[in-house]
Amino acid sequence: MLRDTILVTGHKSPDTDSICSAISYANLKNQMGIPAQPICAGQANKETSFALQYFGFEHPEIVTSFAVTVEDVLEAIPAVDAKASLQDVLAWRKQHEMNRIPVVENETTYVGTITAQRLIDALEAAMGGHIATAGEICTKTSCQVISKETKLRDFKTNSHIGGYPVVDNGTYLGIIRSNVEAPKQKTKVVLVDHNEKVQIIDDIEEAELIENIDHHRIGGLVTDNPIFIHYETVGCTCTILANLYWQYGQEIPKNIAGLMLSAIISDTVLFRSPTCTEKDKETARKLATIAGVNLEEYGMELLKAGSDVSDYSDEKIVRTDLKEFEANGKIISIGQIQVMDTTDILGRKGCLLKAMEELRSANNYSASYLMITNILTEATNLIFVGDANDVVAAAFNAQPVDNEVYLEHTLSRKKQVVPPIVGAMKG
Repeated sequence: MLRDTILVTGHKSPDTDSICSAISYANLKNQMGIPAQPICAGQANKETSFALQYFGFEHPEIVTSFAVTVEDVLEAIPAVDAKASLQDVLAWRKQHEMNRIPVVENETTYVGTITAQRLIDALEAAMGGHIATAGEICTKTSCQVISKETKLRDFKTNSHIGGYPVVDNGTYLGIIRSNVEAPKQKTKVVLVDHNEKVQIIDDIEEAELIENIDHHRIGGLVTDNPIFIHYETVGCTCTILANLYWQYGQEIPKNIAGLMLSAIISDTVLFRSPTCTEKDKETARKLATIAGVNLEEYGMELLKAGSDVSDYSDEKIVRTDLKEFEANGKIISIGQIQVMDTTDILGRKGCLLKAMEELRSANNYSASYLMITNILTEATNLIFVGDANDVVAAAFNAQPVDNEVYLEHTLSRKKQVVPPIVGAMKG
């Protein structure tokens, strides 16, 4: 994909901090005269959707790849009308120097393509007195059409020669030539709330990473050029961003303050998480004042909105807030679902383990974990599949029973679950 504006994005399987950080930082950029657009890697969860609706925001555009696509480099060459004469067809071919001639009705409705052989046949027929129109000459079956979503690198590795029509749901868009090159100017991207390669939107190497703002461990981020990096040991990326507004002398709009407050409440579980710092609390109090909400009341509303998973399928639960981590050459996944009562969800444990195994197998993870966290009792039931029994035992000094271990005083994946598991994997 190619964009003139800077794209600001959080991680795959986006949570509230991920999406709210992207929106808030893009807004800061725009206020400072730098065009930026927030995007996200997937659909917002219930908690995030509640915050977006509460403060009047649309869902950001979902982007799953930064790869340059055919749509980015196609030539918007007008096609030949189906009623055009053979003479017009020959004139088009001469002008554009192409042996495949796209034919349309009503300017954009794709009818077919005139191939070199079909044109030769039409010329021979014309010599015999039969003059056909472009619509009569063209074919839909003898010429490949290219989707606008095809990645340019895939198109160029499929032995294409010459030009091909690009068609989207029956609409002609233009021509893609086999000798086209990817633009030298890449889309500029800012990563917020993550930095590990496995969590970044696919094909980041085809974009230009220019900034990274995060509050997690550094997970092997590599860039081609020096970039702006801001990491802090706080509980939420939006804590960092709110302070950047103040550092740069920028006013925080009321609705943006509400989003950043929502992210801090979510990431710190309303200040209950051990990752929470005094800076998070102080920042949240200031943002609540700007947003015009009661911090405690709104915070419980937000957490309650996100804790209702009664209508979630097993597959959706195990993919909730899912993050990938790499250690010792192995990749694992750790998801987290936060609820106010774990009874119902633990009653589905057998089905959840089955869904987790399907997830693990499909993605070739060495193990997959799911944190079932009770935000009221501040404890987590950690269930898992794969080669993980010894890892879990070593990580938490507790013997798992039936692919599960109970962890008291555990709310934070970042601080209380990832480090011991990764450490145990490294031996």
